[in-house]
Amino acid sequence: MSSIAVVICAYSDERRQQLGAAIGSVLNQTRRPDRVVVVIDHNEGLLRAIQASFPGADVIANDAAQGLSGARNTGVRAAKSADVIAFLDDDAVAEPDWLARLASHYADPRVIGVGGKVLPLWQGGRPRWFPEEFQWVVGCSYRGMPETLGPVRNPIGCNMSFRRSVFDAVGGFREGMGRSGQDAAGCEETEWCIRARQRYPDSIILYDPEAMVHHQVTPERTRWDYFRRRCRAEGRSKNAVVKAIGATNKLGSERAYVARTLPVGVARGLLDMVIRMDVGGPMRAGAIVAGLAYTVTSYVAAKFSRSPPAFRPIKIVSLDQAKPVPPIDLTRPGDVSYGSLFCLVRSGVRPLAIVELEHAGPVVDPADLLAKIASLRSLPPVTAVREGPKETVAVVIATRDRADSLNRCLTSLFDQTRVPDEVVVVDNAPATTETAELISTQYRGRVKYAFEPTPGLGRAHNTGLRHVSSDIVLFTDDDVVLDRHWVAAMAAPMEEDSAVGCVTGLILPAELETRAQVWTERHGGFGKGLQRRVYDLNANRPKSVLFPFTAGQFGSGANMAFRASALRRVGGFDSALGAGTLARGGDDLAAFFAIVAGGYRLVYQPEGIIWHYHRRGEEGMRRQAYCYGMGLGAYLTKIVVDEPRRALQLAAAFPAGILHMAGPTSEKTARLPSDYPRRLIWMERLGILAGVPGYLRSLAKRRRDDRPQGGLAARRHAEGEV
Repeated sequence: MSSIAVVICAYSDERRQQLGAAIGSVLNQTRRPDRVVVVIDHNEGLLRAIQASFPGADVIANDAAQGLSGARNTGVRAAKSADVIAFLDDDAVAEPDWLARLASHYADPRVIGVGGKVLPLWQGGRPRWFPEEFQWVVGCSYRGMPETLGPVRNPIGCNMSFRRSVFDAVGGFREGMGRSGQDAAGCEETEWCIRARQRYPDSIILYDPEAMVHHQVTPERTRWDYFRRRCRAEGRSKNAVVKAIGATNKLGSERAYVARTLPVGVARGLLDMVIRMDVGGPMRAGAIVAGLAYTVTSYVAAKFSRSPPAFRPIKIVSLDQAKPVPPIDLTRPGDVSYGSLFCLVRSGVRPLAIVELEHAGPVVDPADLLAKIASLRSLPPVTAVREGPKETVAVVIATRDRADSLNRCLTSLFDQTRVPDEVVVVDNAPATTETAELISTQYRGRVKYAFEPTPGLGRAHNTGLRHVSSDIVLFTDDDVVLDRHWVAAMAAPMEEDSAVGCVTGLILPAELETRAQVWTERHGGFGKGLQRRVYDLNANRPKSVLFPFTAGQFGSGANMAFRASALRRVGGFDSALGAGTLARGGDDLAAFFAIVAGGYRLVYQPEGIIWHYHRRGEEGMRRQAYCYGMGLGAYLTKIVVDEPRRALQLAAAFPAGILHMAGPTSEKTARLPSDYPRRLIWMERLGILAGVPGYLRSLAKRRRDDRPQGGLAARRHAEGEV
C-alpha cells in the first residue's frame, strides 16, 4: 500500500477555527494518513497557535514565496517520504473515507493523480441567483463536471492528490501563479497538471465523485462583487497558463464548458421561471451570461496587455572589500531561483556601495561580481571601536506578540562587538504571554521585561526610557537583525560630541523574496544613503524651505538612538503617535523634529546597520501605505498643535512639499518601479489628510488614558510592572 501524506495550507487568522476542523477531519480518516503537514503562509502567530493545538501534525512555515503555490511546494518538500501527496484546503472538511477512496486508485500504475467532489457548505444560505454552473467561483464542483468515475484534465485544488514521483520529475506548482492572500487568482493546479500530462502523455488523472470534501462558503463569497472579481481573476489566470506553457490546445475542457454546459444552464434558468415560477431562474441565467462575459473579457484583456516581467526574488549578500569574494549560489527552495543580487559592499564596518546585479544563475562567479565592484575606491579598514571614554549604553525594543522575531533580534543583539549595558524589552498590550515567557526562560538576567498595557509605539518607547539609567539609549524594532557593529556605531557620535542628541542609522532589507518587499524597498525603504550627515539649525542646516519639517529625511524609528537627557528635555515621545494608536505612526518623526528644533544635533550614521524584514504580502500594502501617510499627517498636525505659529511656516513650505511628493522631478516618485501600484501612492496621500483628525482623536484618547487611576494594579501598570 502506498504511503500518503496530506498537505493543508493556511494563511489567515480568520480561518483558524475552520483550519482546526480541516486538520481534525484528516486525523480521523478511516485510512490514516502517514503524515499530516500543515503549512502556514508567513503568519507567525497562526504558526505558533496551530503548533500548540495540533501536536499530531507537522506544522511548518512556508519557506518559499508567499502564496498558495509556494506553500504547497513547501508541503511537498516536507512530505518527501510519502508516495502520494493529497491536498485539502484549510476551509474544507473531508468525509471519513476520503483518503481511502483516493488511495484505492493508485493501484493502477497509469494513475498519476486523483481528485474528488467538493460540496459547498453555504454558511449564509445559497443565493437564488447563484448558478450551479459557476460553483467553481467558490472552489466547489460545478454542473458540467463528470457524475461518475472518469479521467479529467485536472481536479479541483481543494480536493486532489498526486504521486510524489511526478513532482520530482516536473517540479512543483508554479510560484507567482494562483492565490496569494486575498487575491482571487487560481489555475496553479491546472498549469501543473498540463505539465505533468506533457511529461507523461499516457498517464491518467482521475475524478472520483465519491471521494468527497465539504468546502465552507462564507457570506462574503456569495456577494456579486466577489463573483465578478473571481470570474475576472479566472480569465487572467487562464491566460497566464497559456503564456506559461503554450497550452492553448489544452483548454478543450473550457471550450466544451462554454459551448455546451453554459447554454443549457441559461435555458434551464429561463425554463425554471416558466415551468416552476422560480423568479431566481432568470437571475441565474443572467449570472451565467455575466460570468462568462467577465471571464472572457478579462482573458482577452490579459492576452493583449503588456504584462510586467515575472518576478524573481533578489538575494541579499554583504561582502567586505578586503576579503576574498566567494561564489554566490542563486538557488532557493521552490521552482523560482534568485534572479539578481542586492549586495552591500563594505570596507570593515564602513559601507561603500549598494551593488545590484542581475544574473541568470545558478551561481554568480566571483569574477562577475568583482567586475562590478572593481571601480569602488578602497578605504582603510575602520572599526566601530573609538578611543576615549565610553558611556553606558541601553537598548530598548518595543514588541507585541512576535516572540519569534524578537528572539531573532535579541540573538543578534547579544552577538555585538560592543554588548549593551542594559537591554529592555517593552511588551506593548500583548494578547499572549509568549514574550514574557521568552524573556524569563532564555534571557533572564540579561534582559529587563517591561509591561505597557496601553497600545501605542510612542508610549511603549517612553516606558522603555523610564526603565533605563544610561544616557545613551538605542531603539530598534523586533523585526530586524542587527549588524555586529551596530551598538558601537550608534553610540559613537554621542560619545564624540555632547551636542548630538540623536543618531539614526542605515536600514537595509533582510530579504527581498516577494514583489511586495521590493516595492517597499524601492518606495524608499528605510535607508537614507551611505554618507554620514549632520543636521542642526546652524552650520549644518540644509538649504531647503522644507527643513526641518521633512523629518523623514533624518531616518526611521527602527534604527535610532537618543541622548536620554536631551529626549526628556524635549518632552520624550508623544504617546498619541505611533503604531497602535489612532494616529497610526509619526512618533519617530516627531522625536527627530523635536531634537533638531530643540537645538541639538542629529547625526545620520550609515555604519549603524540593521537588516529589516519588510512585509511580505501584497494584501497588506494598502493599509501600510495608508498608515505611512497617516503618520506623516499626524506628525505635522502635532507640531502645529504644540506651536500654532508653525502653521504659517508649513503654509509657506506647502508648494515645495507638493513638488517633493508628486512633482515631475520628485525623487520619491522617480525611484518607484514601473509595476508599483498607483493606488498605493494615492492611499498614502489620502492617509496624510486622514492624519489630521487621526492625531486629534488620538490626542484626546491619550489625555483620557493619562488620567490618574486608582488602585494598586493601576499603579503597577503605570509603572510598567508585570
